[in-house]
Amino acid sequence: MRDIVEFRMHDAEGEIVGLDSLLALVPDNNWIWSVLDFDGIGQGAAGLGYAEFRQKVGSSPQGYVMSWGQVREFAAGVRQCFDLLLVAARDRRLLDPERFAVGDFTGCLMVLAASDSTWWTVEIDADTDGASGLAAELRAHYRVDT
Repeated sequence: MRDIVEFRMHDAEGEIVGLDSLLALVPDNNWIWSVLDFDGIGQGAAGLGYAEFRQKVGSSPQGYVMSWGQVREFAAGVRQCFDLLLVAARDRRLLDPERFAVGDFTGCLMVLAASDSTWWTVEIDADTDGASGLAAELRAHYRVDT
């Protein structure tokens, strides 16, 4: 079972809700993170240019895999996400490209998706430590009605 939180990418003041501010609400962790899709404005991970980063994301069946520190660094370099699919798992072996290809994120602790510069969707696996608290914090922070 998953807890799903959806909210607009632009807050009430018209400011963009960026990946960095969204990830700031996620507790520090030792999960394996992977960018499966990215289109946006900013620097790619590990100092890669935008085009090179997108190429690396698309060329790996497991996406561009990072640690928590690396995903936070990547997020700090992203000014805006047009489209993003970012997943987290406890173990790299759970990053299953065949399941991802059909939209099945079983085994992922968290799935963050940015859609068309308009919406954020955050899916949190109910078995994730602190899942209900994180979902509640996201709803409160981004003023999402339940």
